[in-house]
Amino acid sequence: MAEAEPPNPERRSDSALLCLCIGIGLVVLSWFLGVGGIIAMLFKGGAPAAGGLVALILVPLTGIVGAIMASFGTVWLIVRVIADQREEHAQERYSRKVER
Repeated sequence: MAEAEPPNPERRSDSALLCLCIGIGLVVLSWFLGVGGIIAMLFKGGAPAAGGLVALILVPLTGIVGAIMASFGTVWLIVRVIADQREEHAQERYSRKVER
């Protein structure tokens, strides 16, 4: 049986970065839909329809979930960077001589 290669240390932060980017994307989407919905209601006038009530609930919820994910991803990324710097083999990994 072949030996399993150790995980690439440069790939350890991928999940944290993905969580951060999705969170920021949800916040931006929420802002865009919220501003667009407000402008549409201003031009339309009158009471919002059933779709407007659903949007009234889902748009802030999207923003809140996005903010939570972005915060969690930021903290996760910072913890991952600190953990990578504290490992015993960090000196070997960052001070390898590059052969040319």
